Amino acid sequence: MKTQKFEEEFEKVKNYALKYAAKEGFDLNPDENILNTVIEGLVRNKNKYGKQYCPCRMVSGNSDEDRPKVCPCKWHKEEIERDGRCHCLLFFKKNNEKTLSARRE
Repeated sequence: MKTQKFEEEFEKVKNYALKYAAKEGFDLNPDENILNTVIEGLVRNKNKYGKQYCPCRMVSGNSDEDRPKVCPCKWHKEEIERDGRCHCLLFFKKNNEKTLSARRE
């Protein structure tokens, strides 16, 4: 069961992701289940480590090594350009055919 604090943090992180995606010209994952799972992972990492680390990357505990893993991570733009989405499936290239087909399914 999720606490009220977790739910509030979830909404903050989701709003942050929406604003960032709009600013950068990305879409968020159109699959609501995957989107929510990724955002929940970001919230868990923020609560556990104090930073919004990408849930798909291992946190080492070394702040210098982990700094690039804070969402949006250092690699996300390159991954979106190359693959149409970032590794953790949060951000997608706007109007990407992969995004559009995911919406139809």
